Amino acid sequence: MTRKTNPHILARPVSRRSLLIRGAQGVSALAVAGGVGGVLAACSSSPDAPATTAGGSAKAAIQFCYLQNVQFAGSYFATTKGYYKAAGLDVTLLPGGPSLAPEPIVLSGKANVAIGHTAEVVSAINNGAKLTIIGACFQKNPTCILSLAGNPITKPTDMYGKKIGISDTNAPIWKSFVKANSLDESKVTVVTVGFDVTSLATREIDGIMGFAANEPTILKLKGLEPVTMMLGDFNYPLLEDLYMAKSSDLADPAKLKILVGLMKAESLGWADVEADPDGAAALAVGNFGKSLGLDPAQQKLDAAIQNTFLVDADTKAHGLFWMTEDKIAATIRSLALGGVTATPAMFSTTVLEQVYQGGNVPA
Repeated sequence: MTRKTNPHILARPVSRRSLLIRGAQGVSALAVAGGVGGVLAACSSSPDAPATTAGGSAKAAIQFCYLQNVQFAGSYFATTKGYYKAAGLDVTLLPGGPSLAPEPIVLSGKANVAIGHTAEVVSAINNGAKLTIIGACFQKNPTCILSLAGNPITKPTDMYGKKIGISDTNAPIWKSFVKANSLDESKVTVVTVGFDVTSLATREIDGIMGFAANEPTILKLKGLEPVTMMLGDFNYPLLEDLYMAKSSDLADPAKLKILVGLMKAESLGWADVEADPDGAAALAVGNFGKSLGLDPAQQKLDAAIQNTFLVDADTKAHGLFWMTEDKIAATIRSLALGGVTATPAMFSTTVLEQVYQGGNVPA
């Protein structure tokens, strides 16, 4: 493999992916400082009993791993359609941001649930965070190799003889994908890039690793025809955008009740996203993410693409966010390729079992 650095890496607005990486670096920093649990020992702990409003609703919060764009639209529907309220909850949505790791926010008690990146959640647990993964928003790995229609990459060996842009932060994923597919790295020229797609749009490179609900829509809105090769279709499956909670909350009846209520409302909200992606985009652009100046066209495209990761045969059988034993095992194998050790004990369907009670819609 030949590695080059692209001299035309351009600055771009902070992306969801870069924030996830920065969040991961935040978790790593906490670990270096003495473990996630040790650092948070100085934080104020959550009260023994859940707080309530004057009207009797239990107060709760969800921490996002990124800014409030369409990628959290299920929570927007749950708010505007009263699903949280119907579950007896008064919920605060907490946006993410640069350098924010969601795991410590849950551990501190400031959020009951957070949505996080798979490798980072597992790494936090390995570093001492008493967290449990209770659901997965995305059933399919959303990472892809992106190319253009005139020079498409549709299978891993199509990358032979081509220049592929990989960011430094995505290098571990690239290495894992190469290993998963027994690729000959010497036949690929890897160019170090940022998250900007300009080098692909100008055809300085032939492909770039990206997030299928982000970079492809940017290219499409530039009038180009993107082609995505999903890593999950080629031996690198991964449950993604994981819901996590404090492990102790699953053993506390009052706090478990809140978790079940939250996930019921989230399920109903995300079912609305599936049914109405344009409506989801409208909520992001005109309400919850109004201050961000989001592009309405891109948000619509992103919402539609997200739905392809949200729903599959397993969720149709068991309900949204469901984690089958097979998918958990596949996720563990994929993480191991990159040196991240996960175990089945990190995942629990206890909350979702109470949400669905044997069906595929909230009971």
